Amino acid sequence: MTPRELPARATPVSPAEVYLALRLQLDAQLGAEQVTRAGAMVLLGQMALETGRFKASMNYNLGGVKCGSNWAGCWQHFATTEHFSPAVSAEYLAHVPEGAKVEHTGTDAKGLWILRFSGRHPMNRFRAYETLDVAMDSHVRFLLGKRYRAAVFLAMDGKAGDFARALRVAGYYTGDPDDYARNVSSLAKEYDRTLPADVAPTSPVVEPVSVAASLPPVEAHEPRHEPPTPPVAPPLATVSLPRVGEPLPVVALPWWLRLLRWLLRL
Repeated sequence: MTPRELPARATPVSPAEVYLALRLQLDAQLGAEQVTRAGAMVLLGQMALETGRFKASMNYNLGGVKCGSNWAGCWQHFATTEHFSPAVSAEYLAHVPEGAKVEHTGTDAKGLWILRFSGRHPMNRFRAYETLDVAMDSHVRFLLGKRYRAAVFLAMDGKAGDFARALRVAGYYTGDPDDYARNVSSLAKEYDRTLPADVAPTSPVVEPVSVAASLPPVEAHEPRHEPPTPPVAPPLATVSLPRVGEPLPVVALPWWLRLLRWLLRL
């Protein structure tokens, strides 16, 4: 995508769409073993806070991330408000670039001035994307950078308040940290209740394998030519002799043999 200014346009998305895209990028960039549903809900709540529950998302900028000096992608301008001390606010009011407008709109509970930036001021120059997937990839990389990475791990522990305050210390936003933390926590709990439960990863289907198929192949051998085994003669019949004192068995002779013996006696 050629870096250029895109016209500011609303790109509303549903929380479910954002959550799915967020989980995919967190799993890929942080590692699925370190990602928790509670942590993802905290990040989702923070993005929802920055985009009016995703209804006021502009060119898929889901976190209200501005263009830093090293940003090489597309950009856009739209009005935004910031909270600064009176001294810093006075500097912004005194030095307004051509084509930009800075207004003092009020004072917050902490005594900070609320300034509204519009036109083409560096303070309201935001990152812009053409698709949700590209935007989420960029946003997760932004959060996992050196500046905000520690805050992400607080989120993964389910510590919405600590996460929000860590963002404030690192300079992510200029508003009241207590209000910001309270809103992030409330939105995270709401989405945790309303979005479907995560689907547990399923184990890959393993095809049944027979025991024979799992054994190593049997090496083939050339048949050996051995002399034939000589036939074994059947064992001789065992003759049972009469025991001492037993009469010998009487054997009846055939009739013609008895006749021959009678003739020989004549």
